[in-house]
Amino acid sequence: MCEIAFQEMNDKARREVRRLIALDPEFRVFSDACTWADYPLKRAPEHFITVRRDFTTFISQDCPTTPVCTFTGIRRDFHTLQTSTDDPAKLEALKFLGHWIGDLHQPLHVSFEDDRGGGKIKESGPCTNNLHAVWDSCIIERELGTNPRNVAKELLQEISDADRARWMAVSIEGWATESLAIARRADVLYCLQVAGRCMYARGREVYVEGTPETTVLVEAAYLEAQRTVVSDRLKQAGVRLGALLNLALGQP
Repeated sequence: MCEIAFQEMNDKARREVRRLIALDPEFRVFSDACTWADYPLKRAPEHFITVRRDFTTFISQDCPTTPVCTFTGIRRDFHTLQTSTDDPAKLEALKFLGHWIGDLHQPLHVSFEDDRGGGKIKESGPCTNNLHAVWDSCIIERELGTNPRNVAKELLQEISDADRARWMAVSIEGWATESLAIARRADVLYCLQVAGRCMYARGREVYVEGTPETTVLVEAAYLEAQRTVVSDRLKQAGVRLGALLNLALGQP
């Protein structure tokens, strides 16, 4: 996703990203730096937007259930990139912003706190982890590939100017609504729809710590079926992040 964003940036923004990343002792390219916020986990509450189980649509960038969330992370770090003259602060904000936009487009990051966005749903199948990890990495690695630059190159070829215009016509709260709509879909196996509520499992509205975790079957057919969804989310995130970085860093 961040490699797509890097290619989507204008020359001025790309030069500034290169300059900032060159100051980093750990990373040499922007796409690698976008995972930094996870290892170790930094500003943990901002990696998710948690909602009620009957919630379906965001009408603002207010966090629905918590004081901070991915929305507040995006606002904070975009503002730092756009206004700060402190290079270390800008570098950190750049790495965080790339991560927040990726999280916002991963459907299970816009989800429910009690089950940790699918982290408390076991999966049986080739991914051998939990449902959240299936969407974080397994679908990408098994269906698209493990080299982010190669994946980005292929996905970039599929993006048209009409796609860019359509995706950028959606507000940031709309990006979150898109993710939540995917998470609530029956074929994702994240929840059971009952009277408009997204239940943890039959007879259990929420996951309660210490109780048995439900297990879903994630077969090769599941991974293949979700390939297009994940590809589209990566493309949308890349285009949108590139546009935000053009606004923050690429203005004349």
